[in-house]
This record gives sequence, C-alpha cells and structure tokens, in this order.
Amino acid sequence: MGIGVLTMDKEEDIPEQYKELMRKIEAIEKALGLSDIDKIVEDIEKEREIVITEEDIQITPETEIIIKPKAYLKLAKHALSYANSFIPKKDWIEIIGLLTGRIKNEETPLEQIIVEDYWPVDQGDAVSVEIVDQKIFTEIFHKKDSKHFIIGWAHSHPSYTPFLSDDDFRTHLRYQTFWNKSIAVVIDPIQISLDDYGLGVFRIKDDKRSYHELTKEVEGMSTVASYESIEMFMKNQFKEKNNQ
Repeated sequence: MGIGVLTMDKEEDIPEQYKELMRKIEAIEKALGLSDIDKIVEDIEKEREIVITEEDIQITPETEIIIKPKAYLKLAKHALSYANSFIPKKDWIEIIGLLTGRIKNEETPLEQIIVEDYWPVDQGDAVSVEIVDQKIFTEIFHKKDSKHFIIGWAHSHPSYTPFLSDDDFRTHLRYQTFWNKSIAVVIDPIQISLDDYGLGVFRIKDDKRSYHELTKEVEGMSTVASYESIEMFMKNQFKEKNNQ
C-alpha cells in the first residue's frame, strides 16, 4: 500500500540532503506562520457535532478525497502568501508542496484518500518537486506521524484555474509510477471565495494519456468558514507587513 517504508534507527542514517529538505520546510512554515493554523483547527473540531442518521449506515458511494482542515488551510495560506490582492499581479508566483495522509477502506466501494497534512516545499516562477528515493521521503515524514505516507503533491495556479498543464501531467505521471493512487491537488488562490475552496484534485487515467478530477471534500469546514479564516490570516499578515 502506498510508497514503501524504509526503517532507520539512527538520525545520522538519513542523508544530509533530506535533512536539508526538512529544515527548508520547517523554515517556510515558520516564516508564513502556518503553525497558527493548529489553533483554528482545534476551534473547528470543538464546534463540530457528530450526528448519526439512518443515511450514515447505508453503503453509498463515498467522496473519493477527504481533505483535513489543517492541510487545506496550510496549502491555501502558502498559495495566498505569494498571490493575492495585496501583491501586484505581475509579481504573483506559484507554490508547491507535498501531501501526506492515509488510505481508508482500501480496495472497497468505500475507499477514500485522506489528506492529513500539507508540507510547503518551494515557491517561484517555475517550480517542481523532483522524485527522489521515495523510501527516504516516507521515513522523513513518518517522523511527523508514523501512520501517514506521501500521497501526492500540490501546487498553485494563480488566476488560471485548477487543472494539470502538460508539465504537471508529466510530473504527476512520475508520482503514479510509484503509487498508482497518488493525487495532484491544484489550487487557484484567487478563486477562493465564500462558496469555493478554489481547488481541484486530479489523477491520471489508466491510459496515461488523460486525467480526471476526483470528488473531494474539506472535512468539517464549510467554504464560508474556510474563507473567513483565510481572510483573517491574510489581513493580519499583510497589515503587519505594511505597518513595518
């Protein structure tokens, strides 16, 4: 299931290049204040009420991709930090990162991919994530949660909608070579609104010539709630910068 796991008993067993990647991710998270998202997620969880209805016990087709609030908010904030109304459009740039999570009810009609977290990797005019030793990547991210593995990647398309470009297609084809259920999440931060999460989730078809969009859900957080949370983050961030 998924990308393989390589067990390492000692920290020094991990090559320096992967330690450097983790340091880079942690630096981006700190610079963008992504750790603050944990508090918002906690508040969302406290407000959720679990109500079991008769429909819940029926076997019906499930949403294929479940995105946890923490993963969505981190991705959205990373994308909006480099493309938003406070920044001239000519200066907008794309961002890219990796997704970790798990698979639920594998090989059943109720199978779902759960996106637990988003890891910001880079940003720039032309960004890409190279596929390196997938076992090492998995081991590194298991340091965060041993139950999760790399399930795909995400990047932004500021103002030109979520889809897979030719380059995106080739990149994701490599991910699916390692795990055929890998997903590609594309977010257009400019499309985020009170009724739109601004993202699409894609997978390449078996013919390897085309792709399709998967059904998705941001669990327990409406578009209104997510938009208000993001608006608060962005106003605070850019208000502080403008006052400096």
